[in-house]
Amino acid sequence: MKRVVFAGFLAVGLVVPSGATAQDTDINRYTLEDLGGVFVRIEVGDACQGSGITSAAYEANVSLQLIEAEVGVLTRSEMLTHPAMPELRISLDCAGGANGSAGAMAYSVGLRVQQAAQMLRDTQITLPEAVTWYALKVGVTSPGEAAEDVGATLTEQVALFAAAWASAHEGGEGR
Repeated sequence: MKRVVFAGFLAVGLVVPSGATAQDTDINRYTLEDLGGVFVRIEVGDACQGSGITSAAYEANVSLQLIEAEVGVLTRSEMLTHPAMPELRISLDCAGGANGSAGAMAYSVGLRVQQAAQMLRDTQITLPEAVTWYALKVGVTSPGEAAEDVGATLTEQVALFAAAWASAHEGGEGR
């Protein structure tokens, strides 16, 4: 099973060009306007935790990076009382290479903004978690370097989100 997951990570990394792994268009950026901030949730897969990757290791750095980029960081209670319930959900997943992969480890760092949305055709239909912006990056590392490499990729992805946020909040300059 691990070989299949590892092969899947590698296939995505080799087949999907990095530009195609983000939904960062003018329309997606528009959905970031007037949110005021996002609640940050980091989810870490079991395979990553075996290499010392934990949500606690990155939470402070991500929040600080967002604050420095002038992205509001909401507490859980602030997010729950916000009409859009905006959340920046970060997913860190890993697949270790066993037998024949020389100790290689594939990983993915995904960011997605989830918020409540309402259907235009029937305004009585409300979705509590619609993904309105996302980015994904995959890579390959060694188990010993995994925490550092995942952290560096996470920093890159958060910077991409912060740039999208800034574009959406600069008077529509990015639209």
